Amino acid sequence: MSRPVIAHPPLPQPGSLVPPIYARLLRMLLQHADVDGDRVLAAAGLDWATLVTDDKRLGRDTIVRLAEGAMTATRRPWLGLDLGGGAPVSAHGALGYAVVTSRDLREALLTMARYGATRNDAMVWTCTDTRDGMTMQAAERADLGSVRGFVIDTVLGAMLRMIETAVGEVPPSLRIALPLPTPAWRDQYQRFGVAELRFEQPAFAFRFDQRDLALPCIGADAKAHAGACRECEESLAEVAGAGMAQRVAGLLASVDDGGYPRMAEIAARCGISPRTLIRRLHEDGATFQQLLDTARKQRALWMLSHTAVPVEEIAARLGYVDTSNFSRTVRRWFGATPRELREAPAQPQPPMPTSSTSNTSVEFGGISPPPAPRGP
Repeated sequence: MSRPVIAHPPLPQPGSLVPPIYARLLRMLLQHADVDGDRVLAAAGLDWATLVTDDKRLGRDTIVRLAEGAMTATRRPWLGLDLGGGAPVSAHGALGYAVVTSRDLREALLTMARYGATRNDAMVWTCTDTRDGMTMQAAERADLGSVRGFVIDTVLGAMLRMIETAVGEVPPSLRIALPLPTPAWRDQYQRFGVAELRFEQPAFAFRFDQRDLALPCIGADAKAHAGACRECEESLAEVAGAGMAQRVAGLLASVDDGGYPRMAEIAARCGISPRTLIRRLHEDGATFQQLLDTARKQRALWMLSHTAVPVEEIAARLGYVDTSNFSRTVRRWFGATPRELREAPAQPQPPMPTSSTSNTSVEFGGISPPPAPRGP
């Protein structure tokens, strides 16, 4: 039985889709192809001087004009593959750093899925455990018209570049589905070394076999990963226009193996005073303690259901000095002891209805869950 393993905050319909770094990289790509990149920028209503100093995200119409102009000028309908595949991991900001410092491929995929909207708000990604491995699938949230293929190709190239940088290779089992007509230039996709790539599919998706999910990341660094995820949570909250309760929930969810910050620390990260934080949370119908308890509850359930970490260690990671007190709390939360939860078969979570998905996102108590916590 397939089981969703990651969820996303409900996002509003996108207006501004991508950071300007991708337009900067495209201009450089045009210059290397002996094309006047500044002229292509101007046709899209952009100029280089502003582009390199303004971090404002680019909207749909600007992206369409820019991509159409670039493909016409270069006569390369596969230009998105060049752009995405050639983008360094650093171009993806905190997302790229969080991906390459993940523990293994599984965690890297969960990270890309959760935070992908921070770099491209036209798509929302969901990871789903299957009997044989994992599927990561996109739900498109914007009508990109004539440049839909360009954008999908760019995302494809960028994600493959990040995956290869993270684990040192393109996973042997990787299979990709593209919701695009088969192009006359399909040989351009061979550069990535993907075992199987199919066109004219119902959705954009990556599929991995179970054995490849355990591939270790070359740059694995738990502390660096946690820090990058915290920055991604803040970016995700900005993209989503999230309320204060959701922002705080995201920051607490990104804590790596316990060590939850105090309210004053969270307030400082949000750029407000503790008193203002209390008031803003109250406006959202929440308290800091409720959000902290929810974060602990979610992580406790995941670790008991999906890892072999001893109960004593889980209790310590979640800030409980007394294991028996932790056990009583778990029984109060779930009506079962830690041992009973661990021995019970994992059950799929109920779906969260959104405008873009019907059964691939999940919700815990109205608050988005974290990426899958690290195992032992």
